[in-house]
Amino acid sequence: MRTVLILLALALSGAVRADAADPADAGAAPELLEQVRAGFGQASESIVTTRELLRLLAAELPGDRAAWPPVLRAYHAALQAVMGKHALGPWQKYRRVKVGLAEFDGLAEAFPDSLEIRMLRYSTCRQLPEFFGTHPQAAADLAALLDMFERNADSNVPAPLRHGYIRWILDHGQPAPGQRTRLEKLLGP
Repeated sequence: MRTVLILLALALSGAVRADAADPADAGAAPELLEQVRAGFGQASESIVTTRELLRLLAAELPGDRAAWPPVLRAYHAALQAVMGKHALGPWQKYRRVKVGLAEFDGLAEAFPDSLEIRMLRYSTCRQLPEFFGTHPQAAADLAALLDMFERNADSNVPAPLRHGYIRWILDHGQPAPGQRTRLEKLLGP
């Protein structure tokens, strides 16, 4: 009986470890993830694209957002915040951004090795006005991203996308001089 209990405990602990080690894009249909990635760059400039991506996610995934693949939950969070940019009135802008920020809660912490989730949260937090209080989070995310880039972490993110992230940080993220040097080194000659 004791052997059975030990084997059961080992099997359960292995299952827990496997679940905990699942990548953030586990369960994401590759075609859907690629569509969202491809459209996301235009979302900040186009309310039509933003709405289309939100509708696409809602149509392709279950109604319970907690059941969505984490990387797609992060895209949804970022798109909600982008809707704040497109909203007409100040209160609507504020509310949409707050919804997006709330959807990010715990995602990067639950998936600390996900470059994509961390980058989505970083870029969202970095672009918001100071009164949202997200700049300290953006600074922490940038430090984590630099470490991840230098370790070549998260092989689930294609190299062109990874380089696009670095380029975005250099162009829009206002990294400190030392961070800028490290990022430029990652891009190579």
